[in-house]
Amino acid sequence: MIDLFNLPNLLRSSWGSLAQYKDIIPDRLHPLLCETGSLTALLRAKCGVLHVEVLSEQVCKLEHEVKVILKCDSALCREVVLYCDDTPVVYGQSWIPESANSLGLNNIGSTPLGERLFDQQAWKRGEIEVTKLQKKTLPSFLPGKGTLDSDIYFARRSVFTRQGSNVLVCEIFLNGVKV
Repeated sequence: MIDLFNLPNLLRSSWGSLAQYKDIIPDRLHPLLCETGSLTALLRAKCGVLHVEVLSEQVCKLEHEVKVILKCDSALCREVVLYCDDTPVVYGQSWIPESANSLGLNNIGSTPLGERLFDQQAWKRGEIEVTKLQKKTLPSFLPGKGTLDSDIYFARRSVFTRQGSNVLVCEIFLNGVKV
């Protein structure tokens, strides 16, 4: 098991409601940040081929904030990049507790997590929170993918709940994303 502090993460950002950020969110990102349905389905409808590159799947010790959300001490931290055709459009981090495995979230592999969450109507999304990120705070491996030519990026996060199990999903929208 690894310590979450060793992974790039989005938890230390200042998260707020969509309303708090509405005046500074770029027009091209507004529909994505506000999407309450499946981001996977929305992206799939807009691009030729949507695929997932799994960067990491590791059991992590959780920081206090995530322990409270997930109601456990450790979870699978899954890091992915979603591609539309060959363009990276979203970097995602998700925290999946062991309790979610029996609810259809085990052995995800390169399947988009959104497919599992939204194909099973029993998962309910909580409030969407948004944050603004500086380029320098983003995971160091992303610039090598040619995705970071802006100084400011936007991310969203939300908690999905089913039968007392919570899953935390965070997404950074990269330059290639279009709606």
